[in-house]
Amino acid sequence: MVPRLGAMSNPLAFGIAITSDPDESIERLGALCTSLSDSSGRSVVPGGVWRYGALVEALSNGKLDLAWLPPLLALRATGKQLASPIALPVRHGVSTYSSALFTRADSPIRVTDDLQGVRAAWVDRRSCAGYLVIRALLRSRGIELEGCFGEERFLGSHDAVAEAVMSGEADVGASYVYLDPDSSTGAAFPQSAGWGKAPAHIIACTGSIPSDVIAARTDLPEDDRLAMLEALKADAEGGGPARTMLGAETFISPTPEHLEQLVELLSALEDDDDLPAIRPPHD
Repeated sequence: MVPRLGAMSNPLAFGIAITSDPDESIERLGALCTSLSDSSGRSVVPGGVWRYGALVEALSNGKLDLAWLPPLLALRATGKQLASPIALPVRHGVSTYSSALFTRADSPIRVTDDLQGVRAAWVDRRSCAGYLVIRALLRSRGIELEGCFGEERFLGSHDAVAEAVMSGEADVGASYVYLDPDSSTGAAFPQSAGWGKAPAHIIACTGSIPSDVIAARTDLPEDDRLAMLEALKADAEGGGPARTMLGAETFISPTPEHLEQLVELLSALEDDDDLPAIRPPHD
């Protein structure tokens, strides 16, 4: 392969957030970096796995050039001008998903007015789809979250939340849902959801929010950004590590609207103990 512009510059370090299986993540990250290097003509090297806060700090101080960030972390980093989103993964044909509060199909709980005293199952306090975003939606609709639920449990995964709701251990739960983009209401036509194919009733559902983000340090040259976007697209569309590791069918370039929708919704939680204050991203 003939090196492209920038190929002889310093290697680009790509980091990811720590997972439940760091060894496997490191192996997959290495394969992804090799593929991106081959496709872009630039040297991309594994930057290791990091805790969330340290990941953004590593981008801001130049220890990392690229990182795979969840949406809330991307929003915080962008708002503080610590990172810049360069690529959004596309899954199920869309680059966004929704957060839904759901219950069993035969549950008497049908609308948000029925929530007083119910048992709620959440993923964890930092989960965007499984806790934070749906709480923001409820609060934006005037629901007082303090004292609303009779019981609240954090179960650690979307599968565990779905199992608790479907088994009757919890009355409602929060999870992700990919909505049919051709549907006028969306909620009635989920393509895929955290509860799988189990019959469920959606009590409340957010609009589109961004999936995870591939971000770069803010001073990464534009030609490097574009090269990485094109390399990610080629890798995912060819069934490479970007598809197997990130589950992406392809990638698209983000627009300001992708994060602005999340900023508007999360403003309802600015004073919540579960979420530090968030500022809108700069254009």
